[in-house]
Amino acid sequence: MKKGIFVLVTAIVLGLVAAAAACWFSQRSSPEDWFRKKFDLTEQQAQQAAALHQEYQVSCTEMCARIAQADARLAKAIQTGNGMTPEIRAAIAETDTVRTECRANMLEYFYKIAATLPPAKKQSYLDMVLPTVLEPGEMGGMHRQ
Repeated sequence: MKKGIFVLVTAIVLGLVAAAAACWFSQRSSPEDWFRKKFDLTEQQAQQAAALHQEYQVSCTEMCARIAQADARLAKAIQTGNGMTPEIRAAIAETDTVRTECRANMLEYFYKIAATLPPAKKQSYLDMVLPTVLEPGEMGGMHRQ
């Protein structure tokens, strides 16, 4: 009898653990799902935004590589020099130029995404993303290798 109760209790506990795990996993959502829910997108709008995001990811990855290369050239020029040189000035200008291009591309992407959103949601989206363009810092430190 005691063995039967033990088996029953064990089965119930395992069932509860499995149910809790299933519930937890079902509530986890992808960034795309979060975006779709947050901005009340239709399936078509979500697909448009996802396509724009995939397109932007390619250019963003390339831009990050260009930023890393420009930073490396600047670091090398600084490390091999004993003072301000025309080469260092050129390397600084290059890093600024590449970052400016990155920010412009990012802003263009944000406006494209905003165009896919319901009119009532555009401003809240732009309010969320524009600080990244206005104060980019190192944009998450992604450009360091």
